[in-house]
Amino acid sequence: MLLSQIPGHQSVKEYFLKLIESNRLPHAIMMTGGDGYGKLALALGLATLIQCRNRQDGVACGTCSSCIKAMKNSHPDIHFSFPVIKKDKFLRKDTISNHFLPEWRVFLEEQPYGNISDWLSHLGAVDKQANINVAECNHIIKFLGLKTYEADYKIQIIWQADYLGKEGNRILKLIEEPSDNTIIILILNNQNSILNTIRSRCQSILVPPFDDSDIEAYVKAHSELKGSDIEELVHLADGNLRQAIQSIDESQMNYSEDLLHWLRCAYKSDPEELTQFIDGLIKNGKQDIIKFLSYGLHFLREMHQSLNQSSLENVKLTEEEKSVVLKLQKLLDTNKIGDLQEIMTRSSSYIRRNLSLKILLMSMSFEISAILKAEVNNLVTK
Repeated sequence: MLLSQIPGHQSVKEYFLKLIESNRLPHAIMMTGGDGYGKLALALGLATLIQCRNRQDGVACGTCSSCIKAMKNSHPDIHFSFPVIKKDKFLRKDTISNHFLPEWRVFLEEQPYGNISDWLSHLGAVDKQANINVAECNHIIKFLGLKTYEADYKIQIIWQADYLGKEGNRILKLIEEPSDNTIIILILNNQNSILNTIRSRCQSILVPPFDDSDIEAYVKAHSELKGSDIEELVHLADGNLRQAIQSIDESQMNYSEDLLHWLRCAYKSDPEELTQFIDGLIKNGKQDIIKFLSYGLHFLREMHQSLNQSSLENVKLTEEEKSVVLKLQKLLDTNKIGDLQEIMTRSSSYIRRNLSLKILLMSMSFEISAILKAEVNNLVTK
């Protein structure tokens, strides 16, 4: 991947260039940030830039043999480590990232902004536990102890380094005393999940969320969505490009009306109407329900802000969503919004387990009903 293919993040890209041009590339880099913020894509872009044989004005040419191999994720001097599961005939303790390189290259091509759940789904192993084991750490040590094949640098990218755990001690010496022309890039969501001894020896780079304008430009370039649909998607993504990409092909972009309809159904407590609504949600699948609840949390968060500010001016909502807020203001105060957020947050984690979606959503509806009816006769009906 080329850095130019990644939207936004100009400050991070400029920092990379400054390190390269000043010949001050650190031997160990730790990139942290939330899901969908582009950490892996930036690491791939940096690796391509470092290995490029014909950089022009600080930009990888994209055409030399090194760039072509790096862009295909098959450069012999760029090594990948990532969480894996047991594969085929190998014992779990002996399974390493190299056993999954064909799948990994396809994943990088299709989902460079994906997370660990996407990776496990790609492997058809959503219910399995992945990790970075002792054998992988030993393989990293072996790779970094070899001479380069064709480039000036050996680059080791450790994706989801949060999964190293105590095994990180095995590569600590490499980070403390690296071999010549070696660069280790650790990518993780939470810097506190890695050993202090490793964290203190790395150059830390915090990757921020994508700007709304960058996500909007990406959506416009990769979809046929227009107007308020784009605006709603960008607001819901909240800086998470992965979230935006997953939402692009969704046919339903009327989450605000769905949320209002659910609240009305819950308030009325009509079993037949509730059952019909919940059956409709379940037909869309587990992931869509999770996204719907994520939208609900986003909507409630913005509504909470509007109530605190007594204004809809600075909230990330479309005009249609703002009209829904005005309807709900007669029913919800900040305390009730907090209660609803707690229900949706808790239930989102339950949905990922093997629970009955219908029973869970019906139980949520009854809880929501109790909250709404704390103050009666205020719901706006059609």
